[in-house]
Amino acid sequence: MATSVTPMMKQYFTIKERYEDALLFFRLGDFYELFYDDAVTASKVLEITLTSRDKKKDPIPMCGVPHHSAKNYIAKLIDNGYKVAICEQMEDPREVKGMVKRDVVRVITPGTLIDDFGMEDGRNNYLLALYTDGECYSAAYADISTGELYAFSTSDENELKSEVERVGPAEIVVDEDSEGLLGLIYNDPPLYTVYTEVAEHELEKAGDVEEHEVLNLLLSYINANNMKSLMHFRPVKKHSISGAMKLNHAAVSNLELLSNLQTKKEKGSLFWYLNRTETPMGKRKLRSWIERPLMNISEIKARHDVVNTFLDNFIDRADLIGLLNQVYDIERLVGRLSFGNIDAKDLVQIRDSLEGLPDIKNILSELGLLEFPIFHGFDALEDLFHILNDSLLDPPPKTVRDGNIFKSGYDEKLSELRYIQDNARSYLNQYLEEERERTGIKNIKIGFNKVFGYFIEISKVNAMNFDAEKFDYSRKQTLTNAERFITPELKEMESKILTAEDESIVLEYRLFTELRTVMEKYVERLQKTAEMISTLDCLLAFAEVANTYRLTEPEFDREKFDVADGRHPVVEKVIGENTYVPNDLKMDGDEFIYLITGPNMSGKSTYMRQVAIISIMAQMGMFVPAKRATLPIFDAIFTRIGASDDLSSGKSTFMIEMMEANEALRKATKDSLLIFDEIGRGTSTYDGMALAESMLVYIHNFIGAKTLFSTHYHELTRLDSELAGLGNYHVKATEYDGKLVFLHKVKPGAVEKSYGIHVARLADLPEEVTTYAREKLAALESGRKTGHAEDIYQLELPLDDLETVGEEAQDVLEALKAIDVNSLTPLEGLQKLNDLTSMVKDDRNE
Repeated sequence: MATSVTPMMKQYFTIKERYEDALLFFRLGDFYELFYDDAVTASKVLEITLTSRDKKKDPIPMCGVPHHSAKNYIAKLIDNGYKVAICEQMEDPREVKGMVKRDVVRVITPGTLIDDFGMEDGRNNYLLALYTDGECYSAAYADISTGELYAFSTSDENELKSEVERVGPAEIVVDEDSEGLLGLIYNDPPLYTVYTEVAEHELEKAGDVEEHEVLNLLLSYINANNMKSLMHFRPVKKHSISGAMKLNHAAVSNLELLSNLQTKKEKGSLFWYLNRTETPMGKRKLRSWIERPLMNISEIKARHDVVNTFLDNFIDRADLIGLLNQVYDIERLVGRLSFGNIDAKDLVQIRDSLEGLPDIKNILSELGLLEFPIFHGFDALEDLFHILNDSLLDPPPKTVRDGNIFKSGYDEKLSELRYIQDNARSYLNQYLEEERERTGIKNIKIGFNKVFGYFIEISKVNAMNFDAEKFDYSRKQTLTNAERFITPELKEMESKILTAEDESIVLEYRLFTELRTVMEKYVERLQKTAEMISTLDCLLAFAEVANTYRLTEPEFDREKFDVADGRHPVVEKVIGENTYVPNDLKMDGDEFIYLITGPNMSGKSTYMRQVAIISIMAQMGMFVPAKRATLPIFDAIFTRIGASDDLSSGKSTFMIEMMEANEALRKATKDSLLIFDEIGRGTSTYDGMALAESMLVYIHNFIGAKTLFSTHYHELTRLDSELAGLGNYHVKATEYDGKLVFLHKVKPGAVEKSYGIHVARLADLPEEVTTYAREKLAALESGRKTGHAEDIYQLELPLDDLETVGEEAQDVLEALKAIDVNSLTPLEGLQKLNDLTSMVKDDRNE
């Protein structure tokens, strides 16, 4: 720090002390400047030059960005997880002697965005607050750009983790006592703030929401950062954990609902398949519908009925889609209106969005859809459209300080000023003709210069006999060949002409603020209409997709799960409908577990995923890719698919696998769907096989959930004779001319063999590897037949036949015999197995 601090830097330090966790954009003239550590950080992130102030004495690191183009720089900092405090000049430097007053007018953070600082138009940007009283966990979250506000509470740590992951906040705020909750949810949390200055807020719109403490925390933080109370928040909605199908983070990821597993892009996801929306509002709603499928059959069928109506009325559907194409992001425009940073372009976008609403309402009425609760009370906002249409010019100016916002005739004074600007030359010519007539001098003319302004010029000859006083002319300048005069009328005209533009800009800004105040009264109506527009957008998209890909309206039955010619929608779209092989599924109260075997690449995972996706689509209110489908209403879908690890938290692939399996087994109910793919492959063969079998037994005996369970442990296929609700199925493959051919067809019964070496050949492994593997496989299979191979049969020793083993194994077998398998959870089973293994190793070492 400099030893002698200038008044300006002293002002900087005073302000910076209040915003230590933010990068301070300090306004100096036409630039925002950053100093010290802020400058070092910003220069690296923004890739701008780092310079210094007071280079000769104590250099101060410094960098800056132009005020007029700061938005893109701020967006980049926000995208990298930083907070930015905007410090403005609160006075006009031209009118102030000494130091200009400065202060922070707003703190921009990843979760408090209202402007489009890098926000995706089709994705919500949530700020989430967490609170605990020691017994219960509460959360509240808001998208400030749209005014959405939600709250929920739970006493279950895992449920809290799952719901927060589903929200996916860009930023988190906690109080001092709740900071520890972050460790329950994240290994690496997003930007978070420990906020202590919590105030009470009017929560008259909270309804039956009881999470007042966490709502106060959230709203206090929002108001503190935005320096004002925002009026556009909608009534708080209860985030009903039990009111929607539960899809935890693993299910959303494994089923590729929102992004592709490999690329992390939207392409290749269910969202990509379904997204035919026309508006950003519809796009955001579609994401939320995918993440939270319905469980209420009446609500599901209401959406199905609307989709059917659109399918039956192609022309009306096309007209509605065309009208929605003209609708802008009303939700976020209302957010900007509430914040006070809406401009003329935004108002024009609102006007253009409203223009087609009467036509939308008429079509909905003709189709009988206004009687549906979804669209009941549709407000076309025709009164607001007329206000905007009668006032605003098109195209709008870049800023509200540029003028040309309003139409001529909107305001009498503005019309007069604009007439003066547009007709200044005509005014002068008309006045000149009048003066020629009045003075009798035909060759007088009007001129202009920056020193004298407008003047009347008379030649020397005519000026010699001209009585200036008689005509109220004042001499301004004498030239060699002419005299220049000014009149009161010309001076007044000059004043009007020169000030008309400035006055009109000031007047238009005042009129704009008055119009903005009028618009604020329409916030609630705009939001309600935007909500219906987004719903309409999604259901039109559903109809378009259903029509394009020959989807079928599903039926629902609590016990029956019957899908004929089901298809994976995304895979089918990628490879083509003529290539994709459809498959059936049939479950009822008697058989509810599919044990699926088959070679790698045969399509087991695709088949299981398609079953889950068909169920999700149905409960979203969407039609499904099948010839026929009768489905239960699932309360949750749990998945254990693929291999992944979390090295940063010390969790191996197998540990992740067990944790996901544990959540499924502990939380699944009879009304859940379980998708388990290759359980147990992250450990040894015997451990994995034992775990897989114990999980199947547990699901069968204690949960009763409909389950698709794929495995390469062919020994498990014997369970169909032991578990009445389990059936063996396999994905068909065959050998042709020494090569493996995948038929991708799911058939009853167990697979004959794994074809693993065939798949290795398809992957083009070196021939020496596959040849040796075939020889080794033949030797192992021969040993198994003669009893010499160390395989699973060693585990099938009767526990009561203790004489057949040595004395050193007596303790192990006694411990094994004492285990009650039916009372163990999978993780407890794994621990028991580990204990027994340790006992055997200890005996051998002795």
